[in-house]
Amino acid sequence: MLLMLVFILLSEFFVFSTTEEATEALPSVALIAMLLFTSVAAGILMYCYVERIQMYEIMAGCTPHQIILGRTAICLPITIVYLGGFTVMCLCFDNSPDMVRRLLLFWMIGIRSVLSVVFLSPLTKGSAFAPIASFMLLMIFNQSDIHVVAQSPIALLCCGQCVSLGIEITEGFVIKVVATAIVACVIYYLIGYYTLKKKFDLEPHKLT
Repeated sequence: MLLMLVFILLSEFFVFSTTEEATEALPSVALIAMLLFTSVAAGILMYCYVERIQMYEIMAGCTPHQIILGRTAICLPITIVYLGGFTVMCLCFDNSPDMVRRLLLFWMIGIRSVLSVVFLSPLTKGSAFAPIASFMLLMIFNQSDIHVVAQSPIALLCCGQCVSLGIEITEGFVIKVVATAIVACVIYYLIGYYTLKKKFDLEPHKLT
C-alpha cells in the first residue's frame, strides 16, 4: 500500500510538472489515482473473502451492519491517507480556490468509489474488482473529449465525474456529484445488507 501511494504521488508529480495548467492534468491523474486506491480496497476485501473471514463473522453472530461497517472502518482510513497525499501534491502546484473546490469534489468521488466496492463486496465476494470495471466505458465509447463525457450518462459514474473535473465547475455539476454519491451509496449498502441478511450465496466454494 505504501508503494502504491508513492507511485501515485510520483506519477502525479511527473504529470503536473510537465503541464502548464494543473487543471488540465487533474482529470487523468485523478482517474488513475482513484483506480489505484480503489483497487487497494478491493484487494483487501478479496483477501478477507478468500480467508473466509466473512463466514467467521457470521458464525460469531455479527449483524450485517457490523460486518459492512467493519470493512468500511478498515478501507476508509486507507482511502483518506491516499486522498490526503494526493491533495497535498495538487496544492503544491495550484492552491487556488478553484483547485480546492475540484479537490473537494474528488474526495467525494473517491470515497464513493471505495464505498461502492465495500458495500457491494457481500455480493461480488472474490470479484470485488467488478465495480471498478466501469471505467472501461470510457474506452469502449472512446470519449476522449471531457465536455462530451460531462454531458453523457457516463458522468453519473465515478470515472465520468473524475474526467469531468477538467471542465468548469458549475452548480449543476456539484449537485450531480453529491446526489449520485448519496443515492449510489444507499443503493449499494442495501444490496450488501440484504445479501448478508438473506444469506444469499455467502460461501459458494466448498471447503477443501
